[in-house]
Amino acid sequence: MLNISNSFKKPALIISVLLSVLLPVLAIYFSLLFKNIGISHEVQFYISRFAIWISLLLLFLYSLKIEKQPFLLWPETEYSFPDFAIALFKTFVKLFIAVYFTGLLIMLFKITGESAVLQKALALFKKSYILLFFTCVTAGITEELIFRGYLMPRLELLFKNKILAIIISSVLFGLLHIGYGTLLNVIGPIVIGLVFAIQYEKYRNIKILIICHFLWDLFLLMAKT
Repeated sequence: MLNISNSFKKPALIISVLLSVLLPVLAIYFSLLFKNIGISHEVQFYISRFAIWISLLLLFLYSLKIEKQPFLLWPETEYSFPDFAIALFKTFVKLFIAVYFTGLLIMLFKITGESAVLQKALALFKKSYILLFFTCVTAGITEELIFRGYLMPRLELLFKNKILAIIISSVLFGLLHIGYGTLLNVIGPIVIGLVFAIQYEKYRNIKILIICHFLWDLFLLMAKT
């Protein structure tokens, strides 16, 4: 880590952080270009998901060709299957507890609001479980690789503060969901991002987070459709 830290200059880190946020945002809103040319909402949704994969690829190429650093600055810690399963279970339980108590606070402060964008997405998922599954896979892999695997270690190098890196990466992750149009759809991802960021700092294994994120989204969306 020392060599990596010394090879990064502050301007380069700032550019890396900006790209890790701007590329996914541009990918999400890329499908809006097709809104007024007769393409169905379902096809637009597929386009936006594929665009996120492209943003991940561009970020990977940037790390390889421009940064000349590994995409994942933190080497993956390997676990035996039982230890991996336990870590996955603990992460899922912590996520459930955090979301549950966040829900209680939201009820207490009477924060309400129904997302029309989310309702349209759920309507599409009811018609196509393939789209639902593809969405969960896309979110689990791309969001964890970008916001935890790529962004968080670089924030830690930039600010030289683990807690600040966890908080900023989680807030940025939450703001990525602002397109859903409600405060609830930002608060939830921030809390989820905090849990995943803390677990990544602890386990240094992105696969744990990818699987947990995928399963969480899959169970949640299946329950709503």
